[in-house]
Amino acid sequence: MKQNSATLALKSAADCMERVISSLFFPFIVAAVTLLCYYLALDMVIIWFMALVGSFIFLYCRDTSPLLAIFLFMNIMISMKNSPTLIGGHPSDYYFRTASLVQIGLCVAVFALSGILRAVREARRGNLKLSPVFWGMCVFAASLLCNSLFSDSYSPMNTIFGFFLAFLFFGVYVFCASSVKVGQKTYDRVALSFIAMAACMAIELAVAYATYEGLWTDDGGLDRVQLYFGWGMYNTMGMLIVISMPSAAYFAIKYGQRKWSCLFTVLLAALMGITLATLSRQSMMFGAVVFVICAVWIFVKNPHKWLNGGIYAAIIAVGIVFAIIKRDLVADVLHGLLNNFFDGSGRIDLYYTAFDEFLSNPVFGTGFYRPEKDEFIGLDLIPHMYHCTFFQLIGSGGLFALVAYVVHRVQTVVSYLRRPTHGRSFIALTILALLLLSLLDNHIFYLLPTLVYSCLTAILVKGEEGECDDQN
Repeated sequence: MKQNSATLALKSAADCMERVISSLFFPFIVAAVTLLCYYLALDMVIIWFMALVGSFIFLYCRDTSPLLAIFLFMNIMISMKNSPTLIGGHPSDYYFRTASLVQIGLCVAVFALSGILRAVREARRGNLKLSPVFWGMCVFAASLLCNSLFSDSYSPMNTIFGFFLAFLFFGVYVFCASSVKVGQKTYDRVALSFIAMAACMAIELAVAYATYEGLWTDDGGLDRVQLYFGWGMYNTMGMLIVISMPSAAYFAIKYGQRKWSCLFTVLLAALMGITLATLSRQSMMFGAVVFVICAVWIFVKNPHKWLNGGIYAAIIAVGIVFAIIKRDLVADVLHGLLNNFFDGSGRIDLYYTAFDEFLSNPVFGTGFYRPEKDEFIGLDLIPHMYHCTFFQLIGSGGLFALVAYVVHRVQTVVSYLRRPTHGRSFIALTILALLLLSLLDNHIFYLLPTLVYSCLTAILVKGEEGECDDQN
């Protein structure tokens, strides 16, 4: 009798936790925990939190789409104090201590095993659809494993990194595609996850502007090199803010019949303003493109055209007034941003290098790890890349990787065009934002953003089957 009572109590607790995780407030809970752990330097706490909650989602939740919130906040979970990178000139050994490595290994193993068990269970139930995107992703993953094959500069690290990428692209896609239930609540949850992350980063950015001594120069300008965080630098923050923009447009259109929906138009403008504050050139450039697409989308779909038009006009007017009042600051920032602009801060040389590496081994490239490395902010696990998706593919994986990626890209576009609903358009636009930014950087190959990409792709493809009503 006591055993039955304990079992019922455990099931009741699990059901309660599932309701919390499946609620639309869950992304903000993750945001609060992440922000708290970031400033208290409780890195291992947030790592265990994400691993255990993620494993619970895989093993117990009927719908695994809440995983996106976990994947998103993984990108910003490393605290400044414990950061292993060179940012601030004081790298920490926190992540290389035996106790930390053992715990991280356990977390990764538990999380991955949970995903595998869920995928096997769903496959037995016939929920894993072997769609064209599935096979395309499978071939693309194989091409990543084959990087630098038969190359004179082959290194085992290339195979290891290729395995990580293949797992995060194909493995995570399979885990999510087999267990995600796509409905209206799914798209709402995804959009709120991005908004919660953007709010979290806005706080961190505001703190940086208020407290970083080296950020403001003696002449009142800004030194963007000093804008760094435990988990990355200005380019990373800019990327994460830009891919959050479609979420504002999604809600502005969804609630278009109500006048307060225009508040999401204001949110879109705020996200563009935060993007400018990151001082990331690639984010400013492609952020402006994404902003215009979202603004036009809202203007066409939201019935309150005069109100939205007035908001856009007010944004332009505020921008002009600010530029006039703070012209010295604007001029100083523009001067810093335009410095080395036309050679892309060395990107052109990297592109030539990538092409030369491609010519030396056209079929499989020369791998992700290159012998010559300049000092760079980042982990040794992440190789120094070519800062462009296509040059990265031909240089590291050759024609095999490039063709496999192009086929995969075409398949995702075809999947979207077969059923271009409002929710799927939002997911597609978010993926497009990430892909655009990856034309001047390698965000989709930086492991943690890869998780986000694979999960979004799974939701996009699963949405082709139609929306389900049976959601938590």
